[in-house]
Amino acid sequence: MSSSRLVIIGGISGAGASTAIRAFADAGFYTVDNLPVPLLGDFLELTKASPKKYRLTAVMPDLKDPTMLGQLLSLLTKLKSPTPELIFLDAATEVLIKRYSETRRPHPIFDATKDHTIADAIQRERNFLISFKEIASIVIDTTALNVHEFKRKVEEYIGQVHHEHRVMRVNLMSFGFKYGTPLDCDLIIDVRFLPNPYFISNLRSKSGLEPEVKTYVLDKPEATEFVSKYVELLNFLLPKYIFEGKSYLNIGIGCTGGRHRSVTLAEEIAHRIERKDVTLSVQHRDLSR
Repeated sequence: MSSSRLVIIGGISGAGASTAIRAFADAGFYTVDNLPVPLLGDFLELTKASPKKYRLTAVMPDLKDPTMLGQLLSLLTKLKSPTPELIFLDAATEVLIKRYSETRRPHPIFDATKDHTIADAIQRERNFLISFKEIASIVIDTTALNVHEFKRKVEEYIGQVHHEHRVMRVNLMSFGFKYGTPLDCDLIIDVRFLPNPYFISNLRSKSGLEPEVKTYVLDKPEATEFVSKYVELLNFLLPKYIFEGKSYLNIGIGCTGGRHRSVTLAEEIAHRIERKDVTLSVQHRDLSR
């Protein structure tokens, strides 16, 4: 029998926790929605009595105030086996406001004595959940995802995170700063210090996947030096993250528009990383813009 898994789902209200917990249920997990944190310890003790039934468990605790979060973080320090996987869901504030407007549901922590607008409530929630986000195994930004795309992303995590030998998923994401910084990146590097192919007339319409742009970018001595040094840094960091239990690392590589320099460098860095303890993928967020 494969080892057990305990997944704890949290994040900003409206970012998709209900969709995530349903995806885990569909994947065969025993799921609990909005479990009061004071009951979580008792529930986990209960799971030990029926290890087969609760071998795969996903819990979405009620984290609507800082006190509940503090209790959860205290409990997590005492858990030994299985090591909990923490998923944090996030989305841009303007998107969250739009979602609440469309569903006409009240924001769960809105307090008229503290908040003038929903945006105020969202910011308060961000502030007290930051400590959960910082220790999360994976942060998923649902800003640009529809419900089906989001569910597929959760299913991808469910299927790829578990291995008999620990393997971390590393995703390199190129993006354009002009379209906003991705919320779910663990590391971000800015490559706008390199000459921009956009200003070369015969390269402007091409992308960083095409040979002419690759040659232009990588022929610069500072580009090859950057790639070598950044890969060296990642080779130092990746085993440290794995040792600490991180199962997913999203690395953002940004240039101005996300079509040239960042695309070429994301591909080149992925090509240079040769590790058996990571599974690599490359995503180009703004390539088609």
